[in-house]
Amino acid sequence: MMQRLLNNLRFKLLQARGLTELPVLPSTVAPSSRTLDEREMYPHLFPNYHPEPVPEITVGSIILWVLLKLAVLIPAMWFLMERYKWHQYWFAALGILWLVVVYPAFMQYQQFKAQTHVLEKNALCAKCRHFDETGHFCKLLDEHVSVQHTPCGGERWEARQSFGSDDDETFS
Repeated sequence: MMQRLLNNLRFKLLQARGLTELPVLPSTVAPSSRTLDEREMYPHLFPNYHPEPVPEITVGSIILWVLLKLAVLIPAMWFLMERYKWHQYWFAALGILWLVVVYPAFMQYQQFKAQTHVLEKNALCAKCRHFDETGHFCKLLDEHVSVQHTPCGGERWEARQSFGSDDDETFS
């Protein structure tokens, strides 16, 4: 809390002196690689800037968390059932599994599908054959894709081979 207050105060002082309007540095690297802008190079000057993160919700992360939760919850419930002789309350154990494991995984998967739908409608990469829907990344360059970031800049884009599907607007 105190660090955030100090950062805001520092930013206001720099803004008053006119030092927050830094020029964008020219790119000297290859156009296909990702470059940093001044907000990422000087994070102390832009405390409110949060770059678009790498997608945290992927199918793999959902499965990983389901397995980790099950690995902790099943032995704990088994111990409690044996120790306190709660065998007649097996439906409570199923309810706990539903509330702690299944329902959060289902909600995360629904959020992941919504992100995928937005990406398919708004990004060039979603129509490319190198796009992987399960992780929102380009298989060719192994970089995550977002609406604002196309890893190859469209230079290595290849049409997906899905001729004849009604919802594919690649060749219409």
